[in-house]
Amino acid sequence: MVTRSASDWPTNRIVALIIGVVFLLIGILGLLFDTTHGSLLGFDVDLVHNLVHLLTGILGILAAFTGWSRRFNQVFGIIYLLVGLAGLIPGLYFDQRLLGLMHVNAADNVLHLLVGLIAAGIGFFVHDYATEDEAVRRS
Repeated sequence: MVTRSASDWPTNRIVALIIGVVFLLIGILGLLFDTTHGSLLGFDVDLVHNLVHLLTGILGILAAFTGWSRRFNQVFGIIYLLVGLAGLIPGLYFDQRLLGLMHVNAADNVLHLLVGLIAAGIGFFVHDYATEDEAVRRS
């Protein structure tokens, strides 16, 4: 019989799974309600933005169940921090799209910065040593 404890779900894994599920749902909702250019709960969305959310969600869920959650949080955090920072620079908008790719607004930029900061912070500074030690003891 396999017994599970809280240490089976380290912080990085939980965060990657939460990011994955939330972004997957946001991507699905965005595709269901507006695939061109519109607003979803105050955030600008379009087809590319929704597809990015879907991809991020799928990768987050996969990372949570394949042992890559810490690396996902690190990479995801850096990318979203960069996207959030890029969104603050008016010269990076072409045809009213960030880098000419997707619509974003101030709410998107703040959310990208906040989620990126949390994910990167957890990915780089939370090591979940207790779980690694427990795995070594079991083997």
